[in-house]
Formats: sequence, structure tokens, C-alpha cells
Amino acid sequence: MFRPLFPALVPKAVDPFWFPVDKPCLDESEISALEADYNNWAQSVGDKDNAIVPIGKTAQEHYDEEEEEEEEEEVDDESDTNDDELDTDMVDDRDSADDIYLERSLRVNTAVIEG
Repeated sequence: MFRPLFPALVPKAVDPFWFPVDKPCLDESEISALEADYNNWAQSVGDKDNAIVPIGKTAQEHYDEEEEEEEEEEVDDESDTNDDELDTDMVDDRDSADDIYLERSLRVNTAVIEG
């Protein structure tokens, strides 16, 4: 039998320890349980420090600001109904295309003369 004098230092193309062919698969029930655990963990991380009061404020000041923000949001919701009327007024106030063209040409001409 032929034995080489020196060992082969080149690694194998595929190492069986790196790429196991018969890797055991998880059942659907195990996967869904792991997903549920992960979702619960992610939710707990998000809710963990939700009620912390900012530094330099008392708890009452913090909650008063939250109530004011909620009231402002309600007022903003009511004011959205008037936006449509304002948009149509702004469309009527725009200059015509001829006026815009004249203004641009005047700017270009004055820039050329000054430059």
C-alpha cells in the first residue's frame, strides 16, 4: 500500500463537521412555540420601561404634557376639514404660466448683465 511521506495540508472541500447532512429539523409545533416565546420577549422588551418619567420632571408634569398632546391631536383632527377649502384658495392665487416665464427671464437677463 502506498503511503505518502508527508501529510496532505490541503483541507477537504467539504468538512462534514461544518455541513451536517442529516441535521435534525424542528416540528411545526416546536417552531410555533419558539416564535410565540420570541414574540412575547420582544413585546416585554418594548413595554419594559414604558412608564419611566424623564429626568428633571415630576410624574404629574409628565402626565399633564401627555394630556395636552392628546388634546392638541384632537384639535388637529378637527382642523383637517378646513384644509380642503384652503387648498382650493391657494390654487386660485397662483400666477399664470406667462407671469412665471417673464419673472424667470428677467432674473436671467439681470444676472447676465450684472455678471
